[in-house]
Amino acid sequence: MPELNMFEDITSANIASYWNTLQQAEAPYLGEILFPNTQIPTNTVSFYRGLSRAPKPLSLSALDAKAIQRDRQGFKEFTVKAGFFKEAKYIDEQLREQLVKVKNSPITSQKDIILGRIFNDSAELLRGAALSREIMRMQLLQTGKFSIAGNGQVFAEDYQMKANHIADAKAIWGTDGASPVDDIRRAMDTIGTEEGITLTRVLMNQKTFHALLTDNEIKSTLLANNANTAAVSIPRQVLLAFLKDEFGIIPEVYDKGYVDATGAFVRFIPDGNVVFLPAENLGTTAFAPTPEETDLLASSAADVTITDTGVAVTTTLKDDPVTKQTKVTQKVVPTFEMIDGVYVLHAFTASEGGNTTTPGGGTEGGGSEAGGEDGKQTPPEG
Repeated sequence: MPELNMFEDITSANIASYWNTLQQAEAPYLGEILFPNTQIPTNTVSFYRGLSRAPKPLSLSALDAKAIQRDRQGFKEFTVKAGFFKEAKYIDEQLREQLVKVKNSPITSQKDIILGRIFNDSAELLRGAALSREIMRMQLLQTGKFSIAGNGQVFAEDYQMKANHIADAKAIWGTDGASPVDDIRRAMDTIGTEEGITLTRVLMNQKTFHALLTDNEIKSTLLANNANTAAVSIPRQVLLAFLKDEFGIIPEVYDKGYVDATGAFVRFIPDGNVVFLPAENLGTTAFAPTPEETDLLASSAADVTITDTGVAVTTTLKDDPVTKQTKVTQKVVPTFEMIDGVYVLHAFTASEGGNTTTPGGGTEGGGSEAGGEDGKQTPPEG
């Protein structure tokens, strides 16, 4: 009986299949829905933004006159280059020795345990690739730009979100004087009037949604006959129905995040950020061919499989030390064609001054110690 190759099951196809199975059991990142994947043939991609849908009347003309050419006002082309991401893992000596022990074992479960550890390591690389894409998309969604750094490299782009599409609340949601209804109406009116776009969705995290749910103005609006709003609570479904009926928007709570380099958990949507969106896709996640896809996919020098539209999984047998390396690479950049149809409200930052009592009992303004920096109000406790 010929001796089995202890690395024979560690192929790029098996790793990609393992990753795809893991993904089926997990909810996708929100950015994968808002910025769906697409492939581009080169390292650069061009996209257009700013074509307003607001109607403009047709110009009058004499019968024999030439037609007046209408400009595409605000129509702008962006050309951006995909960023290159690459990391690898290899089978260390300890795992290699364990593989040697079980390679000819009739007990398949022993081999499966070792392979599971190896595949989990490889899936960690693919998970990191997906996380990098989501960090870029969520930064872009809320600021109009992104910046991601690592290994001495910085990948950044600025798509120039309009300044008046990022605004502070009239007063911090959940504090005295707050008016979420006015803040929401301002968002709807700004995008509707300037762009001719109807907002239908709104994103926030759970802490921000709770501040909206417990806001006194919201309670007073929904419980008009109850004078003591502090003593009552609003059911979640009642608030959702009100927002749908009054504004035509459907809220979505997005609490996913990641652990940063300091070990702190960072939510993709920070506390207080409220992002208003239209119904359409906002842009794309554009994948350019990696060197592995271009040069090694049809080569015998390495084993390459493409997953997640444009992520290359490459396995290579090394002879010194004897091991097998798994490498994950991607060339990717998000586009943002619908940037002018997005409005970002900072619900935990107040645009108006004055003395305002916070839920904790402090008084804002006038140099009070309870106030935030620069005299701004502090957000309510979640």
